[in-house]
Amino acid sequence: MPAAKRTSDSNLAARELGFLVRLAQAAASTQKPDELLALIIRETTTAMGTDVCSLYLLMPSGRELLLTATNGLNENMVGKVKMKVGEGITGFVAESRSPAVVADVSRDPHWKWVPGLDEDRFHSMLSVPIESGPRLVGVLNAQAAELREFSAGDIDFLRAIAGQVAGILERSELQRRLEAQLSEIQMSHDIHERFTKLSLEGAGIRSILEAVGALAGGPAALYSPDGHRVRGVGVPSDGMPPRLHVPGAVSQAGAREVRISAGRPARPIDLVPVRAGADVLGLLAVGLDARAADSQGRVRALEHGSTVLALEMSKERAAAEVERRLRGDLVEEMLAGGLEGDEAERIARQAERLGHRLPHRAWVVVLEPDDDETEAAVLTQGDRLDGALSGLIRSRMPDALALVRTASAVFLVPDEVAPDLAACEKLAGQILAAATPVMKPGTASVGIGNVANSVAELARSHVEARQALRLTRRAGGRGRVASYRSLGAFRLLLEVQSPEALRRFVEELLGPLLQYAQSRDTPLLETLEALSAKRWIRRAAARQLGIHINSMSYRVERIQSLTGLSLDDPETRVAISIALRARAMLGM
Repeated sequence: MPAAKRTSDSNLAARELGFLVRLAQAAASTQKPDELLALIIRETTTAMGTDVCSLYLLMPSGRELLLTATNGLNENMVGKVKMKVGEGITGFVAESRSPAVVADVSRDPHWKWVPGLDEDRFHSMLSVPIESGPRLVGVLNAQAAELREFSAGDIDFLRAIAGQVAGILERSELQRRLEAQLSEIQMSHDIHERFTKLSLEGAGIRSILEAVGALAGGPAALYSPDGHRVRGVGVPSDGMPPRLHVPGAVSQAGAREVRISAGRPARPIDLVPVRAGADVLGLLAVGLDARAADSQGRVRALEHGSTVLALEMSKERAAAEVERRLRGDLVEEMLAGGLEGDEAERIARQAERLGHRLPHRAWVVVLEPDDDETEAAVLTQGDRLDGALSGLIRSRMPDALALVRTASAVFLVPDEVAPDLAACEKLAGQILAAATPVMKPGTASVGIGNVANSVAELARSHVEARQALRLTRRAGGRGRVASYRSLGAFRLLLEVQSPEALRRFVEELLGPLLQYAQSRDTPLLETLEALSAKRWIRRAAARQLGIHINSMSYRVERIQSLTGLSLDDPETRVAISIALRARAMLGM
């Protein structure tokens, strides 16, 4: 080989080596990805003696290349121009993993002109793949305005640059991932620390939900495992629905968040089970904001928020269970009856230690399901009745002593809250309205005993409330408020100790009508009940039954004929009314 040729090759090799060393040193001191890419194409353009250098990187899909940097083409197209693998000269090089030397791009069959990229002034092109082991990273292009024959040395040099670029990009990506992981770890630590501080300070569920909403970028609310919003937690105007349809996937072991659509208008909501071991205590629901969707901050807020909520709910449940048992024992003892003065005083002191002052005068109010089927259904719903009544108890009966069981409740209402029967009946109506959604499709009723003037009389008032409920149901009443006082003279029937005596009394007055009802269709007993209810005014009773007054007169004559009684006699009317009520009480 001639000496001049060897000298030229040595100079070229030195130039290329010097360039690669400078590129590596500059890349090592450059931290920002955009600056690094600008450095690569600038140095490459200078080293290759070309007019433009462009870098295309393979997108995550592996099917397209994105123009990532250029120093000669239209820079406004960076990040916008995409070339499919196999499309154009760039895509051909990516697909074949082989360099391409094109003396005149206008004559090359692979050439694709991209509007707005400003490539029409360039003629010659050298393109090489950027590879990292078996993985394609992208394509590096060098273009010249004049026609140029790229040599084998130019190809090797650009390939060496591409190899260096692959290593630089890999180190940059690794650094980016490490920084992202460190940022995520720090963010997770900050979120965990914030929630832990709230829990240790006893901030409560409301404050925890506010923190979850702020970190996750959407309103947060707490729901029961069956999808009912927990009252008194969150802001009612936050747009979160009062009830959610809970997909079965949420209750499965190991389930994390599940995205649903709910509300009016429908909006995406993430549901996260709040667990204590295998038990689902509730559901954390967070509305989805497009700006925070699927961000790491949101994911960590949901994870840590549900964990701290589980701790808080477990603490509240344990404390509530202890208080409920103490309160339950206290109420049960007071309602058991037979208390002497000293025992009543002891119970009063115990109630004060629990934060309840026993009043000198109080009403006993009892809520119960109207039938066994309703009670059985409510028993499967956990603490829903407690949740339904808790807001009413706090707002309307803060001084009342309440014992809410799974399917029933007893309230000791001071006369300061309900000074008379009318006020107590109004309060009982509010209790019934709050409990009605829990009882559906069944019903419940509320009974009120006479006012108790001492702790020792609470048991008597409790019995009276239960008796009012029993008589109302036997008379066909459902979903009502019934007071013992409203029973009037009929409550004397409860004092009769012998059911057989009552039964004989009913048969003596109504026996013929009972037998008649078994074989005939004319409802004579119902006619008597309507007359009694309408104060023996025949036209009013006829309107209630939906019959003509002549039909009513016929029925009255038939009743008198069968029984031998005169329905115009005042004493007979009283006796019949008592017999009808006794019949309902006995279930005859």
